Amino acid sequence: MNHSETGVPASPPTDRSRSIERLLFVADATVADVEELPPAVRAVIDAATDVYVVTPTLPGRLAWLADDVDRFRHVADERLDTVLGHMHSIGAHASGLAGRGSVPLVIADAVADFEPDHVLIALRSAEHANWQERKLIEHIEERFGLPVTTYAVDRRGHTSAAGGPLLICYDGSEEAAHAIERAGALFAGRHALVVTVWQPPSHIGTLARSGATANADAFAEADRSVAEHAGRVADTGVQIANEAGLHAEPAAEKAAGAVWTTILEIADRHDAATIVMGSRALRRRRSMQWRSVSNDVVRHAARPALVIPGARP
Repeated sequence: MNHSETGVPASPPTDRSRSIERLLFVADATVADVEELPPAVRAVIDAATDVYVVTPTLPGRLAWLADDVDRFRHVADERLDTVLGHMHSIGAHASGLAGRGSVPLVIADAVADFEPDHVLIALRSAEHANWQERKLIEHIEERFGLPVTTYAVDRRGHTSAAGGPLLICYDGSEEAAHAIERAGALFAGRHALVVTVWQPPSHIGTLARSGATANADAFAEADRSVAEHAGRVADTGVQIANEAGLHAEPAAEKAAGAVWTTILEIADRHDAATIVMGSRALRRRRSMQWRSVSNDVVRHAARPALVIPGARP
């Protein structure tokens, strides 16, 4: 299948001031008005030289049995017209296609044809998401290794318009540092909060579960040591962020339960404009837990999220 058959446009000459050359915009939902696009999403679109929009058609099993597929195709066609209208109204160089099939299938076809360097996905809000959306970020990370920005749209076409800082998750890894650098290229000059989430030492949890007696001072000292290390990690992340063109400050926070829920709580507290995370998808043994964190954040966040894979070797 060539580009002329799919409607994929030829890329215009690259504008060196733009940090994204080819943006794939997967619209499984759409905002009611272009002004509803979150500022972080506008920044991603504005950073792109070329935007290609696809709108998946995903009829359920009953629709197939009832031969009601045409209605779903009509909805996808209407959604494409709406999104392209939004893109053209804000000056984006955009074209697109109403894809026939599931979200993963439509993305795979578009990546093969368009060869994007960033993927933007408008998802349905968590309570209305279909089952294929729920592990979509993991799927894209594992198969394509592309940066992904997501945001949720409710049934009325509304989405988050949070105006707080970027919330950048930093754990000291190379992948997280790379994510900060890429975020700096997209959001230069923005205020950012570099967050390192820490958990109590695992051996203390083991002692507590086994019923072992330990000195209260030893518990406190272990917590303090981990917290101080997390603070140093966050400070390092701030240095990287400032060098990348952001105005950053650190925050080291103890996990209140799961890491992903702590991240969302911090984002809500600061009204974060978007949540930025690195990805370890290219290091399979070490990546399972972190991929789960990023996937859970994306699924449950009431605001845009940006997941950036590590630099390829």
